[in-house]
Amino acid sequence: MSVKKLEDWLKTSPEIPIHNRKMNKTKICRMHGITKSTIDSNSGLERLFSDDGPIALLVQEQLNNTIHRQETSANETASEGNDTVLPTEELTQKIDELKQTIDSIHLDLASEEYLTSTGRYIPKLYLKTIED
Repeated sequence: MSVKKLEDWLKTSPEIPIHNRKMNKTKICRMHGITKSTIDSNSGLERLFSDDGPIALLVQEQLNNTIHRQETSANETASEGNDTVLPTEELTQKIDELKQTIDSIHLDLASEEYLTSTGRYIPKLYLKTIED
């Protein structure tokens, strides 16, 4: 059932959720009510989500189109004689990507801080001083 649902969705050439230049499996699964364990146990879903599957191919196509649009807009901007001005969409996208990176770093730091404070984790920095 889930495989058929995803295949029908892919036939519509949808906008695939992307995170860090890869398909966002979590978001796709949430959209269609599919659990992670279902992907691992269903060969049809594994095929759809594989690195060379139809979802990955659509992601590559979307990334290529995005790069092409960015090159086109950069060329148009350069031809206007003003190389320093970037389109608003591109700036907004870069700001969003940087915010995601910052949020990811904050989350990593917080989880490491929690593990350190509960004694479940000893950072490598401290391990080197203990071994010396």
